[in-house]
Amino acid sequence: MQTNKKHSQTPERYAQRLRFFAGLLLAMLFFTGCTTDDDEPSNSQQDSTTSNHSEEAQSSSQASVDEAGSKVIVTPAASSTDWNLVLVNKENQLAEEIAMEIYLTESGYPIDSRIQEPYLQLLEAGKAAGMDFTMISGYRSIEQQQANYDVNYQNYLAAGLSEAEARAKTEEYIALPNASEHTTGLAVDITATALANQEGNSGLFPDLENYPEGLWLKENAPKFGFVLRYPKAKEAITGINFEPWHFRYVGIENAVYMTENNLTLEEYVAILKQNETIGNSEQ
Repeated sequence: MQTNKKHSQTPERYAQRLRFFAGLLLAMLFFTGCTTDDDEPSNSQQDSTTSNHSEEAQSSSQASVDEAGSKVIVTPAASSTDWNLVLVNKENQLAEEIAMEIYLTESGYPIDSRIQEPYLQLLEAGKAAGMDFTMISGYRSIEQQQANYDVNYQNYLAAGLSEAEARAKTEEYIALPNASEHTTGLAVDITATALANQEGNSGLFPDLENYPEGLWLKENAPKFGFVLRYPKAKEAITGINFEPWHFRYVGIENAVYMTENNLTLEEYVAILKQNETIGNSEQ
């Protein structure tokens, strides 16, 4: 009797156990779900995080735009208004003479007295290197430049050129009266004495670039603050044909920088002005 009773209770106890484990499983699932929900950020937290990321992205983007718009080019500490960087050409003509103290060179040509020492040092260094220079021109007044222009113009007319042709030919090497660098007193024309001594010639020939004097000047003039003012392949920028004899004082740091970066005075002054514009806009 007891054995039968015991066996009759087995299914019931088995069912109870099933119900127990089922309830336990449901409880575990419930608490696990609650824990997962609590670990996730709320909608407001998500919105805040998203907003922060958005602001950071916008800030980074704006910084990139600002950096792109502020392309300051590293140059020597110079200003576009410095006396030794005065730009004179067809687009930047002088309204009047520039006031300066004159120094008379050994060749009898005047220059701005502020470039006396670097000019003499240039000649002395060239002489020590075995060079034989002759100075052809220095400071020229607006009136003198006008006379120089007129003589060349008339010569071309006499050779049979039309007025337009004569003007174009003259301006290949002769600047307009108010557009000559020689009027600044900072420009010198230097050639090889061998060329200058040729009968009937001025000594100002493009072939100077192949003479020892021309080669030495091109390489060493920047060390004394002078640059080859009208280089090859830059005629469209300077408006003047290649002149291996025309050197312009701009200061040593400027001259070295311009030469290393193959810049004309027009290009260098443009860079300085761009830097100054960017600097003013950031103030």
